[in-house]
Amino acid sequence: MKGKWSPGKITAVVIGGVAAGMFLLTVFYISLAQIVMGSRYLKLAREMQARADERREQSGENDSRYAERGGDEGDPDGYSSGEKPSSDDKGPSDDGSSDDDDSFFWDDGQENDSGDGKSAEYYDFHNEVRYDLSYQVEFEEYVDMFGSDNVLLSMKYPVVSGDDPERLKGVNRAVRKEFDEVSEYVESLVEEIGPDVSFFFEGECYVTWMDEEILSIAYVEHGYLDGDPYESYVVSVNMDMESGMALTNSQMLNIDDDFSVDFRNRSERQNGEVSYLYNFTDQEITDLLTDDESLIIFYTPLGMEVGFNYYYGNGWVTVTYRDYEKYRRHF
Repeated sequence: MKGKWSPGKITAVVIGGVAAGMFLLTVFYISLAQIVMGSRYLKLAREMQARADERREQSGENDSRYAERGGDEGDPDGYSSGEKPSSDDKGPSDDGSSDDDDSFFWDDGQENDSGDGKSAEYYDFHNEVRYDLSYQVEFEEYVDMFGSDNVLLSMKYPVVSGDDPERLKGVNRAVRKEFDEVSEYVESLVEEIGPDVSFFFEGECYVTWMDEEILSIAYVEHGYLDGDPYESYVVSVNMDMESGMALTNSQMLNIDDDFSVDFRNRSERQNGEVSYLYNFTDQEITDLLTDDESLIIFYTPLGMEVGFNYYYGNGWVTVTYRDYEKYRRHF
């Protein structure tokens, strides 16, 4: 004989059913909200990127920063046949040879008009990731919206893993520092620009050199206000992988006014005319090359790239130094 349910038991079942229903309804609304937010993000990102691309095309801007070294069309890294560094290379070229035939990162994407007959084919920053070392590098991508969904951040940063996790914790803190600072900066803009203005900040990250001693990273960053170019930077990070400590960029080379004169001359040979350089005296160039806030310096397979950001985010200029050893500080 089946027993009757007591009033308390019935009440408990009813309350439990209601609670379960509310829980399922809450989950449904959360999922729906995530879908809507994702759609709004994609729409906003596409609109901002389209406006930025249109502005770049109208102004003739080219994001290419690296000059090809006569590379074969089928070679995505842009090296001539037989010139691509092997995994046995111990470091960038530092043989003291002339830099005249080097590839180089440069200012505006303008063609080389210095009359020296060099190749005018250029390609973007690219990665020199290796897989035969005691550590590995992968990239994380972060996307977020702030304010009334009118401020968007899209940025990549590297994550280092390997045989010594404890030491690599410090490495990851150092290489992630730029991402953390950018994230704070973009979020802080919400109150400044208001809800009627859109701001899109994109940051790409490249491993320009890695071996057992040195890891060089370049962040290439662009900000767009209502689709118009607002700011552009290159931020370099150099890690001493043996100690796990970040190098102080401004202490890596001996830079003085003589170096700045040479920098100006090399830039003219490598980059052609860079109008912004004419606005700076040799002393001012020295100041920019010795200030960690403006200095750009990192290793590549072709040597060391040296330059600076100018005028509060309006752009940058760099020069390749294959013969950087004669300028390097030794501690």
